Amino acid sequence: MTEFKPIEFVNRIGQKLVMEFDHASEAGTPGLIGAARENPARKQLEKLLPGFVQCGSGMSIDSYGAKSTQQDIVFFERDYCPIFSVNDTPEATYFAIEGVIAVGEVKSTVDKATFFDALRKVKSAKSLKRFSQRLQSQGMLAAADYRSYGASGTYAAIPSNEYDQDRKFRDQVYGFILCRSFAHSANAVLENLVEFGASEGFEFLPNLIVSLNDGFILNCESSSLKLQSSPLTANSVAFCPDKARAFTMLVRELKLHAREGRTVPVSAFDRYLDIGSAPLPESIIKPYR
Repeated sequence: MTEFKPIEFVNRIGQKLVMEFDHASEAGTPGLIGAARENPARKQLEKLLPGFVQCGSGMSIDSYGAKSTQQDIVFFERDYCPIFSVNDTPEATYFAIEGVIAVGEVKSTVDKATFFDALRKVKSAKSLKRFSQRLQSQGMLAAADYRSYGASGTYAAIPSNEYDQDRKFRDQVYGFILCRSFAHSANAVLENLVEFGASEGFEFLPNLIVSLNDGFILNCESSSLKLQSSPLTANSVAFCPDKARAFTMLVRELKLHAREGRTVPVSAFDRYLDIGSAPLPESIIKPYR
């Protein structure tokens, strides 16, 4: 019997994912593109993640009125994330950011223009603001409560462990870029990445960039030479020419973020449908007592 090798299986999913997204871009109309991206490879990737994680395409929105650009891949909380979709088309599908776990861009060959476009799309989702309140309960100091992805229960926080998406990377949306290959050298890609960060904000850089034919890029802490899962805990970027493990690294990081990441209480979702408590204009009221 042929030995089954999980890492090789996972890497094949990555190859298929890039190929099928590449083919989808040639489908023609937005409807056909959306249908083409409902592909088996994406569904297989979804099965490698915790059961509460579901995969879609569309835009993320926050309750303050901002929205991201179109995202190739949106991983969201299956049971809690509100989805507002017109005819199930990715171009008119919106995910509430409080329920979004990760976003990703899938490309074929990445040159500088394509790279910067993908970086801006990741930033557009990371820039959205989840609704969070500092509340005081049972005599404790005011702090922003949090919950784990996939769970409805809320943890009462204290200032030292409160929810803070601006400073704690596990409280952020995870962002990644997946491609078949880099059009230029790894050093040139790193230079482009630093250029983008200096212009747009290093805190908005992707958590991971994977090239199936080249390797992967992670954030790094230069003094200790330790790879980091987020730019919030790093001061540089590093290229690892380990293409055999590149896509497996992405799956592992996504699983870890889904398991250890945090978001805000489910009550935040109510803001998307909040019509207020006052009577509607020109209401007709008739007493029944």
